[in-house]
Amino acid sequence: MLFVFLLLVGVAACGCTQAPGGTSSVFQGTSQNGMIPGPTETLPPDQTVEIQINEKNPIYATISVYFAGGKGQLAVKDIRVVVTRADGQATEKHLEPIKGAELKFDGTKETDRIEAWVTLNTGIDYKVIDQLVPYRTRG
Repeated sequence: MLFVFLLLVGVAACGCTQAPGGTSSVFQGTSQNGMIPGPTETLPPDQTVEIQINEKNPIYATISVYFAGGKGQLAVKDIRVVVTRADGQATEKHLEPIKGAELKFDGTKETDRIEAWVTLNTGIDYKVIDQLVPYRTRG
């Protein structure tokens, strides 16, 4: 509960700008523990979906996020994905709940954090992904 409160205070304290169209936001600054993944939730068994996070592109450090569908695809109202970069910049985008939909984020050549929330048509949000995405060079 304390983590959620600190996260809300951190979001309220940081400046954010809304991109045209309302599909992407960029935030400057994170809380002290902005790079520490927190707990995630499991969707109800009959409403599961698959969101895939690929390794960073070894040249451009981009992070690709794919919606792979699932039993609960029709029950998904929204998928909100936030990438917090190692430099403190956070970007929010919305992934369409259509099989094969993709988002790309500009990452860093360090370890970044990715979080995803699925909102079902019941209005309930589930934090389904919260993980670090390291930068790996080939070779």
